[in-house]
Amino acid sequence: MTQQINALTQPLKSDLLFELMVSPARMAVLETVIEMELTDILDKIHDPKVIAEKLEVETDETNLIYFLDAMTALGFAEKRNGTYTNTPFSKSFLLKKSPTYLGGMVKNISRMQHHNLLRIPALILQGPPEIKNKNKLDSEEKWKNSVRHLACYQKADMAKRTSALISSLPEYPSMRRMLDLGCGPGIMCMAVVSNHPFMEGTLCDMPPIMEVAREEITAAGLESRITTIPGDYNEVNFGTGYDLIWASQTLYYAKDLESMFSRIHNALNPGGVFISLHEGLTCERTQPPDIVLSRLSLALEGQDVSFEQGEIASYLPGAGFATVETKTMNMPLGPAELVIARKNR
Repeated sequence: MTQQINALTQPLKSDLLFELMVSPARMAVLETVIEMELTDILDKIHDPKVIAEKLEVETDETNLIYFLDAMTALGFAEKRNGTYTNTPFSKSFLLKKSPTYLGGMVKNISRMQHHNLLRIPALILQGPPEIKNKNKLDSEEKWKNSVRHLACYQKADMAKRTSALISSLPEYPSMRRMLDLGCGPGIMCMAVVSNHPFMEGTLCDMPPIMEVAREEITAAGLESRITTIPGDYNEVNFGTGYDLIWASQTLYYAKDLESMFSRIHNALNPGGVFISLHEGLTCERTQPPDIVLSRLSLALEGQDVSFEQGEIASYLPGAGFATVETKTMNMPLGPAELVIARKNR
């Protein structure tokens, strides 16, 4: 009898199929929450009848309650005695007034990751389609439209992780100048600079992105400690004399990696540190699954930009770096490869 019960409680080999089947419903709930701004409504209204009035529901609130229950099942809401409130998760990431609101970023990422999913068979048979300039990954227009959402993501997670990582380096106390290469809104560099008593930072990215970064610098009161270099990092002179150069999920757009790493090495002071944080695909580019699947849509349209594990590190000795170490760092979108390279003193 015990063996029979144990057999019934063990995971089934087919469990993965049913988990995959419910995934579209999870995404549909999330997208609906964002579209209908339900987290903002729950911030003030908790009774389903009143929520229905706010939404101008045309019938009774039956379907609304079904949906609020689904929100609760996913951890977006709490239900008690028939009323609903936001969870701490929703307050942090799905409430529009939150500085770490990620609704806009969800929309951007879902457009990139999902827009080809209904035509996968055609893309397999016919190959990559022609891509409009505004949808190319290196398009200034694309990044100008998404950089404000990226700022919220960096504030929500990456800035803290980056600051903690860099402050753990033995060279950290003596560092004075940092370059954030392909910085986006620059929040990660701002966090590092803010937590250091003397460090100054330089942000380098395309001009439309730097407009947003300068707004963030002003809002943080760091005008005296952070400067900007607007331009394509393949072409612009990003200077020298840095103790730290940070490049996070940006080297996809380097036209010549060998040349780029030589320039980075030359820009560092003796004993300077270069840190790269990008994915590192393994098992013949089939793992980690979260990274592979999240980039399938882009890959099918000819925009496969993912690095393989060890790929970035392989260039660094030739660029002149004395030591190179690699680690795995867990990220919200999946594990990434952290590469720390040091220049001779």
